[in-house]
Amino acid sequence: MTTRQMTRRGLAYATADVRPPWHGDERPVVLHHGIGTNRDIWCGWLPEVAAQHRVVRFDFRGFGASAVPPVNHTWTMRELIDDLLEVADIAGDGPVHVVGESMGGSIALAAAIERPDRFASVTISNAGYKGQGIGRLPGWKAEIERDGIATWAERMMPLRFAPGAADARQLAWFATEQARAKPHVVLGLGDVLARLDLTQQAPTLKIPLLILAPDSSPFVPVRQASELVELIPHAELNVFAGVRHGLPFSHAAKASRLTRDFLARVERGEAGRARLS
Repeated sequence: MTTRQMTRRGLAYATADVRPPWHGDERPVVLHHGIGTNRDIWCGWLPEVAAQHRVVRFDFRGFGASAVPPVNHTWTMRELIDDLLEVADIAGDGPVHVVGESMGGSIALAAAIERPDRFASVTISNAGYKGQGIGRLPGWKAEIERDGIATWAERMMPLRFAPGAADARQLAWFATEQARAKPHVVLGLGDVLARLDLTQQAPTLKIPLLILAPDSSPFVPVRQASELVELIPHAELNVFAGVRHGLPFSHAAKASRLTRDFLARVERGEAGRARLS
């Protein structure tokens, strides 16, 4: 069963619960997408993840059916973490699993570091932990102001997806949704991401972490994933060879299976945790 609702903070979300009765005890999963798309980016994940967990997908503030802040809005990581925490509260009273892609993964990681009591695990895909080194981000403002959001969105497609990475209908949907993005939303969030740096906070993460990293993203270099494992030794890393930034969409079947198995190990208490001092 799928239901669609709106939170008090103006975030549109959908809940999917198709678990059989013998999968009633697993913790819920919150799915957080990144810049330029909406919650339907996760549709390919539902067959694996929703079969074992209640799943809540939501539209990132400014995208999909969620509230769009005004042009003069001051974007902050504080607001974005609070948005995720609100959805986590809707998903369940106890700790929930969170999966985030691209900037959604960066927010998920920041939220899990800050509030480990609200999260049972965190999975990030094609996501950075610091803005420094994220490719092409510094040029977004000039590019969008000069050429417009539609041209920016068109140029983003081959950066997200290698030739043949997904079928034509999938890519057409993604391209259409990305072209609908509001320029001030993209630029505002890009500015927050550029200022992000979780280098000092990352080693304090105590809950299980799974990293899904494409090795050919022109935005988040795979070395950020390697650095994160150095900072968080109990993290698990899976690298996808020849895959660009659109990993969770183009490779939904494999990524969701890896995540499903990781979540099952977390539920059994077998996934990596930091030693508590």
